[in-house]
Amino acid sequence: MRRGRTFILLALILLIGAVGAFLLLSGGGGTAEEAPTPTPVGEANIVIAAQNISRGSIIAPDAAIISPYPADYKVETMLDDLGQVVGKRARMDIARGVPITENMVTDKAGDLLGVGSDASIAIPPGMTAISIPMDRFSGVAFALRTGDQVDVLVSLLLVDIDEDFQTDLPNETAFLFNAQGDLLSGFVCRAVDTNDAGDILCSIAEERPPVQGKTVIDAATDESFFVVPIGAQRPRLVSQRLISNAVVLGVGTFPLPQEEAVPVAATPVAGVGAPAGQTTEVVEAPAVVPPDIITLIVQPQDALALNWAVRAGVDLVLTLRSPNDPTAELVTESVTLQFLIDNYEITVPSKLPFGTVPRLEAPPFLFPPQLEPTPVPQQ
Repeated sequence: MRRGRTFILLALILLIGAVGAFLLLSGGGGTAEEAPTPTPVGEANIVIAAQNISRGSIIAPDAAIISPYPADYKVETMLDDLGQVVGKRARMDIARGVPITENMVTDKAGDLLGVGSDASIAIPPGMTAISIPMDRFSGVAFALRTGDQVDVLVSLLLVDIDEDFQTDLPNETAFLFNAQGDLLSGFVCRAVDTNDAGDILCSIAEERPPVQGKTVIDAATDESFFVVPIGAQRPRLVSQRLISNAVVLGVGTFPLPQEEAVPVAATPVAGVGAPAGQTTEVVEAPAVVPPDIITLIVQPQDALALNWAVRAGVDLVLTLRSPNDPTAELVTESVTLQFLIDNYEITVPSKLPFGTVPRLEAPPFLFPPQLEPTPVPQQ
């Protein structure tokens, strides 16, 4: 009996103690509640800009560092490895101390954000870009791509011209007679006069202005006359390398910002195995138009030379080089007909009392002078 009372008494004591502890923890009895100990926030390492990085520039090793960052604020696009940043190109201006994210860097020169030309970012300081015409023959059979290194060859047709008239030689000639009827030189002039400088002026026809003549004195007869050729002057061809190691910025026309993708037309045709009366649509790929222009990165002085050549209608040909060619630059020599004969063991044909029939006037051209771009269906 006493043992049962003892258990009841102990149970009451434990119950009273539990109630007291509950009241104490819940603020009972006017005791102030203690503040819970804050849980420390974890840290993560991210890449931040150690200096201001301009849009389009290559990120140098000292331009970014690893820095601790609150883990709760880190997002999945933030980078945590310098290898993901160093050597890449900034797509936008990045201020010092800003975390670098995936969309801020790129491997492509033209993949940039913001305003301005993307093509200009690929041009090194001190260089410039210029576009010149190109066809299948001059453009290495359309093998050129952005980033290729090329040389530019130039071919000129030179003729002798009169320094005073700036016209092709020989000049038009005429016989000159004085008032006594003595022969002075070539075709008969209606009137002969002299200018203030003492030059002879010959009037051949009333509707034509007087021609300033130049006489040639024959050493044998001591007579003055003009030598008249039987044909026009033949231009003399010379070829030389004009530009060395230019970099291709782009092949063809750069797309305009407002240009949209041309929708591909679908042509309904009778479907193989389709139910009777039904057709299937076959998507036709657009025709590929060969490029007729190329843009090169060159020195400013070379850009002026190329501009002059294009405006003068000079023939330009591109040659493709090996990428990062370590070969020392060789000085080239202008090529003329005499150079070919002297250096390539070309024999000048002998004059023979016989020839071929039909007579060969000119060798056939392997390529026409002008190659018109021809659309080629895409396979």
